[in-house]
Amino acid sequence: MKEPWKRLLWIEQEYPDNYTDPDFIRLINDLRYKGKSAKPTKEATSTKKVRRNLFNFYNKVLNTFFIYIVFILLQEKRINPVPLALVMTVMVLSLTNRIPDKKRVLNWKASLVIIFAMLTLSPVLKSLSKTTASDSIWILAFWLTVAYLGSLSTASISPPLNVSTNLLLAIVTVLASRLESTTHVFCFLLSCIEINIILPNLIKLSDEYVSILSHICVYFFISTWFGWIYILLLDCLALFYLFVIPQWFVYWQIHYRGYESSLSRVWEAQKPILD
Repeated sequence: MKEPWKRLLWIEQEYPDNYTDPDFIRLINDLRYKGKSAKPTKEATSTKKVRRNLFNFYNKVLNTFFIYIVFILLQEKRINPVPLALVMTVMVLSLTNRIPDKKRVLNWKASLVIIFAMLTLSPVLKSLSKTTASDSIWILAFWLTVAYLGSLSTASISPPLNVSTNLLLAIVTVLASRLESTTHVFCFLLSCIEINIILPNLIKLSDEYVSILSHICVYFFISTWFGWIYILLLDCLALFYLFVIPQWFVYWQIHYRGYESSLSRVWEAQKPILD
């Protein structure tokens, strides 16, 4: 006599691959109706919490704009890169001074090592993609930026991942060949690392004053460089992202999430049982 069919995928059973157990069909039908009436948790239906997480990510997207703002200021506006890098470095050091003395010494040592490495690599980055056409550089930088944004967390303060750090360096690398000199490359690299990696770990980008300052800088630059039409377009996208998408997400959580989460536990146990 055959053993009863079990909902365990990792056990070889005496049934064909296309076998469908009648009890399994009944179980799915029961879950179909129970899951639709299941009530999700209050956290899952909190529009305020969803909007807060999306707002954290939105501020990180704004912060990413500074990569291209610094690049355009150096390439198109021909500003002196040294004062910009000095201002950013002084700001970072002033914020780092809040850390206890032992950690401060370690941060100073690590900073000196990183700066020396960037000084050594700047000439290499300057010529690494020099022979690549500008159109290819812009397309590559765009997709690298999309990948970089996809690697960011929605948490207000989160340690930088190796993936996001490598993608940031890749963006700087492909853009570096369009700058004038090794000094421009070094200051560009230093400013981008300080703005997108170090500062988000020292301050909350979603803080009221920090967020307002980021909005003013980014929107002023876009209005000056591209015009008010792009400002209106970005405003519409931001409002849709911060107010409409949270409502849709909560609606999905209430009406569909219970059924899907119940169905995902049908096939196998939460913890595999090993002989």
